[in-house]
Amino acid sequence: MPPEIVFGLGAAVANVAVAVLSTQLVAKYPARQLLGPLFLLNCLLVLPFAPFVTWTWTPTVVALHVATTVALVASAVAIWDMYEHGGAAPTVTAQSVAPFPAVILAGLLIPGSVGPAQVVAAGVVVAGVLVALRDEFGALGRRRTAGSILVAAVGTGVITVFARLLYDNGAGVVEAYVVRTALASVACLVLFPPRDVPWRDVPRMMPRAIAITVHLCLVLLAVQGGNPAVVQIVVATGPLFAFAWDAAVHGRRPTRGLVAGAVIAFAGVAIVALA
Repeated sequence: MPPEIVFGLGAAVANVAVAVLSTQLVAKYPARQLLGPLFLLNCLLVLPFAPFVTWTWTPTVVALHVATTVALVASAVAIWDMYEHGGAAPTVTAQSVAPFPAVILAGLLIPGSVGPAQVVAAGVVVAGVLVALRDEFGALGRRRTAGSILVAAVGTGVITVFARLLYDNGAGVVEAYVVRTALASVACLVLFPPRDVPWRDVPRMMPRAIAITVHLCLVLLAVQGGNPAVVQIVVATGPLFAFAWDAAVHGRRPTRGLVAGAVIAFAGVAIVALA
């Protein structure tokens, strides 16, 4: 099995842990106020490796860092809104729509990276997610739900494709992760001051920080060795693992829509794997 699929599947599993831990946090604190402290924790986890890698500061790399940070903050706001109103499994499923913008961006920015199989797979995954998300975020309202899904999808697609562009321009995993999380932390602390999140509680959020760091670093490793469109499609298998967690730990059965969407998303990954 190609490394991009192995790393992508690992990232999908890690994202379930992220979703479960994130849902627990939004039950205690305002969702958006968590972003700044959590991004700071993420940065601190990888920062010790910074002196041991080569850093690249060309105008192209700096522009990609800034664009990635904007996408990261925007998608994080949308995703945490969904955690707050929908829970872990629906939010992981919502993120599975990201292959569509990832395929489009990869086709535009990375010549030869997208073929007919990737286009078909992206379409299959998006169709599955749209089937799955009917009324799963009732408190948000359908219009706001659609907006959150769109922002999360485009943001995640941008992050994945730009990670490959950063690698192609000389920026490695440590640089890409430290810069994006440091800038995102500053932005979120300014935009959403953590007035109701005591700093003494932040160290207890380390398990979530570890889970998201594993997830994002696996994505970075996957795109360095493979096609970002394929990676994003493989990561979209996350709902299958989320449903398995809910069934095993909480004894909850997913709705028929969520099951149908996850199965269709898995079919999209199969198309890529067999292409």
